[in-house]
Amino acid sequence: MSKKTPVAYGILVSNAESNTPGDLVLVLFTVALVLVLGLLAATVLVGLTVSSLVTLLTAPSQLARLVRDRQLRRNHALEHATINVIEERYGPSQLAGLARPDGFLIFGPVSPSLALEAAEEGLRRMQAGEHRLAIHPRCGTTLVASQLVLAITFLATLLLLRQLSLLPFLLGLAAALLLGPRLSPLLQRWITTDARVEGMRIEGLRPHLVPLRLPWSSMMVPVPGALLVRTSWSDEPPNGRSVTILTRDARRVEAGRYWIDE
Repeated sequence: MSKKTPVAYGILVSNAESNTPGDLVLVLFTVALVLVLGLLAATVLVGLTVSSLVTLLTAPSQLARLVRDRQLRRNHALEHATINVIEERYGPSQLAGLARPDGFLIFGPVSPSLALEAAEEGLRRMQAGEHRLAIHPRCGTTLVASQLVLAITFLATLLLLRQLSLLPFLLGLAAALLLGPRLSPLLQRWITTDARVEGMRIEGLRPHLVPLRLPWSSMMVPVPGALLVRTSWSDEPPNGRSVTILTRDARRVEAGRYWIDE
């Protein structure tokens, strides 16, 4: 029995040797895949950093202009409040918005009646003091905040190390992921929105056309793709009294705290 044992081991060794070329191919494929994925990740990381550095240069002036435009910031707040009201009722959604001087746009699957009802409810609640409705986690401000954090962390680490390596990129990305979402509510509250909407009114809602590129063509065709909620406001608080004068021209003129149609 002891003499047959080496024969069995010899057969096992010969089988292992016959599988060596296949194992070598698998190892080479794995190494190549890791290298490709690593190169792709490095490219994306560098691209994010460059984009964040550009944002660091352009964002301050954009935010400064936004601070001076209270009309746009109040519409931005009502846009967030509208989406927040809808998501309170039906859960998370894919809705998006864009504030404009004359109101705001809502993009996504929502009926006009629901959008208008949510906008009116959001306006009433903010006027009653629910300023938290002006903050939304998916706001574009979150992206700007993350990019600012990434750029500042990258530059600070680069100055400390005094050499370009992978570490500043990685630290910048980690800081952006951790601090960006936490910084965004502060930027929204103090810079990009204004929840003091006393005197704001909702004038109505209408479909808004957005450009759509035709397949296999460079032609852009306007199609209904958003809802425009139009707003207006008066610095005077409503007092329930008005005077209206009707004339041929039907021209509307503001006279003190009254609106006069003449």
